[in-house]
Amino acid sequence: MTHQLQSIHLSTPGPIGGGPSRGMWFTVYGAGPFQDRQQIEDWFNHKLAICKRFKNAKEDTPRFDFQTFVLTHHDICPRNLILDTSEHLWLIDWAFAGAYPPVFEAATIMRQHPFTDFNQQVLQSINYDPEKIQQLESITYGLSTGAFL
Repeated sequence: MTHQLQSIHLSTPGPIGGGPSRGMWFTVYGAGPFQDRQQIEDWFNHKLAICKRFKNAKEDTPRFDFQTFVLTHHDICPRNLILDTSEHLWLIDWAFAGAYPPVFEAATIMRQHPFTDFNQQVLQSINYDPEKIQQLESITYGLSTGAFL
């Protein structure tokens, strides 16, 4: 399922229908809408700068440079999977879905603590870069405490 999602490449970041981005990698207030790659990179790099300024990210954390946007769900977990009577598996709750860098899916799954065994099984089928996940993790202060900075 994740391979099918990530096989869909999109040029404009954000929710498919437009509007602000929501989910774990955006403040509780959302972010955007982003018109292009530069705008979303600028937003993430601003959050990174905040975290560096307040010593919540390592100074050598690289700036964000998003090369690809794919379809991501941002909430793949057991509560969002339904197996119907014909044994078809359905992925529901697309509230946070959109066109984002592929690493967003793996990084989100890694942070879903109640589903440790499930997460490990899904992560085995996703190609991801641990350094890019660490880069995303480095901005959590800027998404919460530093959300308005």
